[in-house]
Amino acid sequence: MRLVPLVAFVAFCALANLAGWWWFNRPVPVGLTFDEPFPSVSFAPFRRGQSPISGDYPPPAQIEEDLKSLVGVTKGIRTYTSREGLDVVPALAAKHGIELTHSAWLGQKPEINAQEVQALIAAANAHPDSIKRVIVGNEVLLRQDLPVDRLIAHIREVKSKVKQPVSYADVWAFYLRYPQVAEEVDFITIHILPYWEDEPIGVEGAAEHIVKIYRLIQAKFPGKPILIGEAGWPTKGRNRGPAAVNMENAAFFVRTLAKVSKENGFDYNVVEAFDQPWKAKLEGTVGAFWGVVDTHRAVKFSMSGPVVANPHWAIQGAGAALLGALAALALMRRAANFTPVRALIVAVLAQILAAAVVWQGLNAWTIAYSPLQDVWAAARIIMHCIFAGIILRVAAASLEEGAPLASSHWGGRFAVFYGVCVWAICMLIFFNGRYRDIPNLEFLVPCLGLTAWGLIRLFVLGLKWPEAFAISRLFAGELPARVKAAKEATIALLIAAASAPLSESLALYLGEDFQSMHPDWSQQAPLLAEIAFANGEMLVWMAMVLVMTIPYWAEWRLGKGRG
Repeated sequence: MRLVPLVAFVAFCALANLAGWWWFNRPVPVGLTFDEPFPSVSFAPFRRGQSPISGDYPPPAQIEEDLKSLVGVTKGIRTYTSREGLDVVPALAAKHGIELTHSAWLGQKPEINAQEVQALIAAANAHPDSIKRVIVGNEVLLRQDLPVDRLIAHIREVKSKVKQPVSYADVWAFYLRYPQVAEEVDFITIHILPYWEDEPIGVEGAAEHIVKIYRLIQAKFPGKPILIGEAGWPTKGRNRGPAAVNMENAAFFVRTLAKVSKENGFDYNVVEAFDQPWKAKLEGTVGAFWGVVDTHRAVKFSMSGPVVANPHWAIQGAGAALLGALAALALMRRAANFTPVRALIVAVLAQILAAAVVWQGLNAWTIAYSPLQDVWAAARIIMHCIFAGIILRVAAASLEEGAPLASSHWGGRFAVFYGVCVWAICMLIFFNGRYRDIPNLEFLVPCLGLTAWGLIRLFVLGLKWPEAFAISRLFAGELPARVKAAKEATIALLIAAASAPLSESLALYLGEDFQSMHPDWSQQAPLLAEIAFANGEMLVWMAMVLVMTIPYWAEWRLGKGRG
């Protein structure tokens, strides 16, 4: 093949890759519009590297910078502690004209609780103009940090010493479990988070759910003012059942919350102002991405118009296209050794692998939340790059005219390693998957790369399907000619694939609210079956596991044929 047509093929594939990036990141219409300031947003001005767990608190200058950025965006803010550097917030809120719902954080340590309560009382009395109401404890009963009588004692202490209305904040169900708490507070603060419900609710049902829960609490405690203390939607992390995590769903939910609350006269607080990287340590990736503003202090989405999931897609897509083009040209430097069809195949494979590497790499860097996580992200990125390079090199060398099948010392070992990882991750998700990411992006390279190479061996190189896909043959026999555990590996991976959707059913079944609301198996069974197939991200993962099972199944079939 001549050089000029080769370059044209490579350029065409690169443009197709870039077009794919545009397609997946094109503006998505959201529909709802609500351009008014929020009544309140959760304010925790931690940035990357700062965390209440490690004791690295934001300095006053940073707190004021973040507070000033919210002027015009919200009328008020809600804090979660009166200490840990946030003692400066009341004065700063008064300075910038922002109303404050100030709080005391209660946990398992009595001495810390006493300090929190005293700090809240002192702040409320010193800043009556900016502190409009106070909250004593956040999800203490959910975490089981304190018995209800001890919580009530703290509430009573604060009520006796401040003039502002006093409340306690928790998931709405805990006010139903502990109605005595409602008798102690001046107003009820409930968290309505459809994503985190035992029975997750998709964003389409958010409006109905918000109204339903509010009316339920209103009917249970007539006459008590109600604040929706937390309501929001994550922009990154794993899906839960029908609750899909992405930018457009977050925008739709927040706009829905604002619209429904205005129509019904609900008081609400959006969780939260800024993404909190440190929360990933407690809640997985999804815990770090509830902000309407990201860690770089860029607004994620507006309250009107379409939403762009990734505003930097053009640069990233161009990088992936260029990487794929350079790799293809480097491996086909002897253009005359390739027919047009085979040159096109190498160019397409290079773009697929380059897109997978860049997409995985961007995701790995985005979800890393500490220096140790950075190292782990870099290790995964390097590993994917190496494996993608091995697949592409072996494919290109094997597609040269008259060339024998190329081999790789490490290719087969990488393939087996990824297979073991797939099984282990599936088991972790099944037995304890509430906060674990569904690792679709992490396995794009082995899933797409091995499958594409197997198909090339089958349809282009003319091998029979067991020979084309068998794990011992993909990289020219670098593993033993017959992998003895192929049968066991196939069965194990099939079980792992089946466990993926079943993990959603198990998580639902173990939920306390689910058990109490649906005590009979006749009620539980259809809900458990429904949620097993409600999570599209999990179904994609199951499909990827099945695809990655094919090399082991082919090896098993190859062995049976010889036996």
